[in-house]
Amino acid sequence: MSDTLSGKVAIITGGAGGIGSRIAKAYAAAGAKVVIASRKLEKLEPIAEEIRATGAEAMAIATDVTVPEQVNDMVAKTVAHFGRVDIMVNNAGGAMFLRSPEALKPHEWDAAMALNLTSVFLCSQAVSAGMMEQQGGRIINISSVAGMRMSPAFVHYGAAKAGVINLTKGLAACWGEHGINVNVIAPGLTATEGVANWLPNRTKEDGTPVPALEFPPDPEHVADLAVFLASEASARISGELFPIRALTELA
Repeated sequence: MSDTLSGKVAIITGGAGGIGSRIAKAYAAAGAKVVIASRKLEKLEPIAEEIRATGAEAMAIATDVTVPEQVNDMVAKTVAHFGRVDIMVNNAGGAMFLRSPEALKPHEWDAAMALNLTSVFLCSQAVSAGMMEQQGGRIINISSVAGMRMSPAFVHYGAAKAGVINLTKGLAACWGEHGINVNVIAPGLTATEGVANWLPNRTKEDGTPVPALEFPPDPEHVADLAVFLASEASARISGELFPIRALTELA
């Protein structure tokens, strides 16, 4: 076990998902005490137990990150149990409602914004007072390459994820004087279990392997970047966007 994050307390929302669970495990392996949050406790507990089995400390808290009271309760429970919050990873989100813009209903737009953008603000705001008091903290937001370019199949998702990028820069500017680093990771298609059917072949037509940088990254690669952004190695980095994607997605 590395001690890169030794003694740190981290909350990871969307902690039951492919990327969120990997970030939680990577943080625990780096010495952090982790709290994983998602709406369904039954999906979180096996991951928390797997982390605890390694000797690390982990807690699961059922939380709807679109509800301010539940977000505040998540933070309060974390502080009551671990004493503080050093790292907030706003990973919860999802590409909801495959619709053309003209067919998208107002309540669907609102739901997509609530999950993918408003939740990032609520969770960041909820940990800000404690981070200001301790004069330090890391907020790491998970956006998407959909927020960096056209997203015609999910205009609502792309707009929300673009908002996360802009919100990151604004919060970094507002809270920098308190020693709070705020950065954003924008994964492209990532080789999680949930998108297995969308992944390209790992070999070319001639049977040779696809070069690693041309294949979608694994969720562990996103987790490695999240560890870096939570560590002292990134102490002078804030307000920055870090895409992580296959080279073939650059077009």
